[in-house]
Amino acid sequence: MFVWTKPWQELWKRNPKSLLYAFSALLPMAIMLVVWAFMGTFPFGDKSLMAVDFGQQYISFFGLLKNAVLSGDLSSLSYSFTKSLGGDMIGVLGYYLMSPFNIIYILMPLKYFGFAVFLTIWLRYGAIGMAFSFLLIKRYKGLESRKWLVPLFATAYALSGMLVSYQMNVIFYDAMIMLPIVIVYLEELLDGGAPYRYAFALGLTVLLQFYMGYMISIFIALYTCYYVSPRLLVEGDWKKKIRNVSLPILQAVIYSIIGIALASVILLPVFFNLIESKGQVGGGMTFSLAFQINPLDIFAKLVVGGFDNTSGWSAGPNLPNIYIGALGLLGFVSYFLSKKVVTVKKWAAGLVTFVFFISFVNEFVSKIWHMGQNPAGFFFRFSWLFSFFMLVLAYQAMKEKIVLSRLANLVIGLVLALAVVYVYSQNYSFIAKLQPSGVSRYISRFTALHLLGLLVVVSYGFYSYWDRSKKSRKEKLIRIGWTAGFLVLALILLKVGYLLSQVGITVLLYLLVLLVLNKKWTRLSVVVLSVLTFFELGYNAYLSQVTLGYDSVYKFADAAVSVKRVTDKVQADADEKFYRIATDFAYSRTVPSLVSYPGLSTFSSSLERSTMDHFAYMGDLGVNAATEYSNGTPLTDALYGVRYYMHAKEFNPKEMEAHPEKMYFYRFTNRFDMGRYYTETVYEDNRFVVYKNPHSFPLVYGTNSLVKNIQFGANNAFANQNIILNSMEGHQKNTGDYVEYFKPLAFTGIETENLIEEKVNKDTGEAIYRRADSSKEGIIRYKVIPQSNNTYYFFVPASLIPKQDYSVLVNNKWLPNSKTFTQRQIWQLTDMTENQESVIEFRFRTDAIDMSQAGVYRAELDQIQEVLEKRKQQGLKVTKFSNTHIEGNVTITDDSDVMMTSIPYSAGWQVKVDGQSVTTERAWNSFLSFPITKGKHKVEFVFKTRGSLIGALLSIVAVVSLLIIRKRWEEEHA
Repeated sequence: MFVWTKPWQELWKRNPKSLLYAFSALLPMAIMLVVWAFMGTFPFGDKSLMAVDFGQQYISFFGLLKNAVLSGDLSSLSYSFTKSLGGDMIGVLGYYLMSPFNIIYILMPLKYFGFAVFLTIWLRYGAIGMAFSFLLIKRYKGLESRKWLVPLFATAYALSGMLVSYQMNVIFYDAMIMLPIVIVYLEELLDGGAPYRYAFALGLTVLLQFYMGYMISIFIALYTCYYVSPRLLVEGDWKKKIRNVSLPILQAVIYSIIGIALASVILLPVFFNLIESKGQVGGGMTFSLAFQINPLDIFAKLVVGGFDNTSGWSAGPNLPNIYIGALGLLGFVSYFLSKKVVTVKKWAAGLVTFVFFISFVNEFVSKIWHMGQNPAGFFFRFSWLFSFFMLVLAYQAMKEKIVLSRLANLVIGLVLALAVVYVYSQNYSFIAKLQPSGVSRYISRFTALHLLGLLVVVSYGFYSYWDRSKKSRKEKLIRIGWTAGFLVLALILLKVGYLLSQVGITVLLYLLVLLVLNKKWTRLSVVVLSVLTFFELGYNAYLSQVTLGYDSVYKFADAAVSVKRVTDKVQADADEKFYRIATDFAYSRTVPSLVSYPGLSTFSSSLERSTMDHFAYMGDLGVNAATEYSNGTPLTDALYGVRYYMHAKEFNPKEMEAHPEKMYFYRFTNRFDMGRYYTETVYEDNRFVVYKNPHSFPLVYGTNSLVKNIQFGANNAFANQNIILNSMEGHQKNTGDYVEYFKPLAFTGIETENLIEEKVNKDTGEAIYRRADSSKEGIIRYKVIPQSNNTYYFFVPASLIPKQDYSVLVNNKWLPNSKTFTQRQIWQLTDMTENQESVIEFRFRTDAIDMSQAGVYRAELDQIQEVLEKRKQQGLKVTKFSNTHIEGNVTITDDSDVMMTSIPYSAGWQVKVDGQSVTTERAWNSFLSFPITKGKHKVEFVFKTRGSLIGALLSIVAVVSLLIIRKRWEEEHA
C-alpha cells in the first residue's frame, strides 16, 4: 500500500518486516522534525528542548554522569556533595540515569549538550514507534494483512497525548519503549510460551525506570486478567474454568516477582532512599469517594492540542493526557462493537477501562499508581498506559475492518455533538474557542475569491460523482444534498471563526475518519486516512509543546562552559581538601551537579526531606524537592563550610543585546556583608569573581551534647540560630547568660499608601491592612536607620508564605530573593551603613494584607565570630576526601564530647575513630554526628549505599534462577 514503483514493490515483497519497523520508527521522527521546525527549536532555531524539569534537573544529572564516567570516579553515583549539602545518589541514579540513551551525553562535549538533548528525545520517538510495531507484528499478525496499519498505530502510540505533552520528562520514555516488548513476552507466557523472556523484559524495564516500571507492573495485572478472560468460555465446570484462568495468572505473578527481583540491585537501595526523601513528603493514603476532577472534563483532553500548560503543574490535579487521535479512539469504540470479539473479552476490556476511569477521577486510586502520593506536578503520569491499551484494542478492531451500523454511527455522532457542546460551555485555558485570528483575517480578506474557487471545485466534484456513480438518481440527490448542506455549514462556521478552532478541527477530523471507516478501503482511502492521522498527531504535538518556555540552547552552553571554567580553576587551586562553593546566581539549582563542584543548592525528587527542612529552619530556601542557599548568615556560612563565594558581575544591557548567545546571569540574592568574611580574591574575569573565606568551618567540628540535641522551631529562624550559638557556648535559654546574637529591633518608621488599617497593634506585632483602592497597589515601607556598622536583616512574615502576588524593593532596587518558601525567610537589608536610612518596600496587588510579626534584626558580629572561632579550633583537618571516603585528624582541647558534621545524616555513613567503629546519630534531625573524647584522633568516614549488598544478592539469585529455567525450558522443547 505504501509503494507504487516497481523497485519499491520488489523491496517491499522481500523485506516487509524491516520496512514496517523502519516506517514505524521514521514516521514519528519525521513528524516531530516538522513540529520542531515550525516551533523554531534546535536544530531549526536556538530554542532548546530542555523545558521545565529537563533544564532545571535532568540535564545537570546527565552532566554528573558524564563527569563520573570520564573521570573514573564513580563514587558520585553513590553519594555526592553536589546534591545540596550532600546526599545519597542512588535515587538519582535509579530515577534519572539508567537509560542507555545517556551514553550520548557521556560522549558529547558539554558545550554540545543541546544537540545531545535533541538526539536523545528524537531517537526515543523512533524507538517507541518501533517497539509498538514489534508488538503488532509479533502478536497481532501485522504482516498478514493491512500492513499499513502497523506504522499508523505505531505513530499514534509514539505521539500520543502524554508523550508529546510531557516530553520534558524524557526519563519516562524508556518505559514507553519497553512496555510493548514486555506485553509481547507476557502474552507468550500466558499462552504457554517461554517464561524467562518476560521476566527478563520486565526486570530490564524496572531497572531502566523503576518509577514507570512500578506503574507498568500494575498495568500488567490488569492486562493479564483481560488477556486470559476468554478462557472462561472453555468447556467444563467452573473448577476447570477457574483453573484455566488462575494457572496462567499465577505464572505471570511468579515470573513478575522474579523479573522485578532482577532489578533488586537498584530497587532495594532506591526503596531506602525514598523513605528519606519522597516518603516523608505529602499527605497519606486517605480513602474518599469524592471526585478529584469532573469526569466530563476528560472530553477536553480528546481535543487536538488539549494540553494544560497554564495550571496544575504543582497544585493540580490537571486532567489525564489520553489523546490518541480520531483513528485510535474510533477504533477503540469499534472494538466493543465488533462481533468478532468474544463478549467476555469485551467485558474484561470494559473492566480495565473502568479501572482507569476510577483512577482518573478518584484521588485515592490515583495515588496507588503514583506510589502512594500525589505527584509534584505532571499529574496522571499513568495515563499513557490507558492510551497504549486503547490503541492495542483499536488495532485489533481496525485490522478486521469493523463495519459500523447506522445506529453506531448515529450514537457516535450524537456523543461527539454533546461533547462539543459541553467543551464549549466550559472555559478551558488550553482550548481556544475561536480559530487563529490570522486565519479569520485572511478568510475575510479573500472571501469572494475563496468562494469562487470552492464553487468550481465542488461543482466539478458533484459532476464527476453524478457521472460515475452507479447509485440511483434519488441516492445521488440525497448525497449531493447532504454534502452541499455540510459545505454551507462549514463555510458559515469558517466565516464566524469556529471551523478551524481546536474543537472545530477535532470534529472535522473525527467526521472525516468516520467517513473513511464507513467506506470500502481503497488505496485512496488509506492515503487519506494516513494523511489525516499524521496531520492530527503532528498538530496536537505542536499545540502541546509550543506553549512551553524554552531557553536558548546557546545560552545554556555558554552558562555551563563559563561557570565550569571558573569552578574547575577554583577547585584546582583549593587549599583545603573539603570546602563548599556558594554563588549569588545560577542557571538552575542543579548547576553544581552539571559542572561538578560542591555547592549548596539542588533540585531533585530524591532530595532528603531533612535537608530541605534544615534550610527552612535557618530562614533559607528549603522547598519541595529543592534547596537554594540565598539567605546566608555568618553562622550558616560557618556551619556549611562555605569557603568560596562566586559572584556574578553587573553587566551592561547594551553588551547583552550585542551578544544574545551569552548567558548574563541575574543574581538571586544580595550579600551586602561579603567584604567582611570573603576577604581574598582567588579568581576574576570579565564576568565572575570568586572570593575566599579564610575563616570557614571544617566539615566536622567538636561541640557539646547541648548543640546536638537542639530541636528547632518552625518559622523562627533567628531564634534557631541564636540557640545554636548559645548552645555552642553551653548557654541555655531562660538563663542569665543567654545572648541574643541576632537581636530584634524596632523599625525607625512605617509608611503606608493606599492602605486602611484593620488591626494594627505594635505591642503584639499584629499588622493587618486592606487596600483602599483595588485598582492601585497597596504599599508598605519599613524604615531602618542602623545605629552600628553591623549587618541588618528583615524577617519575613509567615503570612507571605502562601502569597506571591507582591513585589519588594530594598533602597529602590528590586529584591532578587525568591518569594516561594515554606518557612519565614531572612532577607539581608544592609551592612556597614551606620546612620544611613534603609527602606524595604512591599507593593501588594491583593486586597487583604497581613504583615504581622514583620521584624528587623541586627547581627552582633563580633560576638558571633568569637563563638565560631572557638568551634573552628576543634575542627577536623581533612587529609583525604572523596564523595564516599573521608579521612582526617582532630585534636579536641576543650570539653567537646560530640563531633557535629555538615554531612546530611544517612544510615549509609560508617564512622571510625582511631580505627574503632562508633555509633552515629542524627543531630538537628538532619546532620550526621558521633561521640568524641578529648585528645588527638584519626577519623574515617565510609559511605556504603544502604541495601546494595542484599539487593545485589537478590539480583544474582534471580539471574541464576532464570538461567536454570531457560536451560530446562530449552531441554524440554528441544
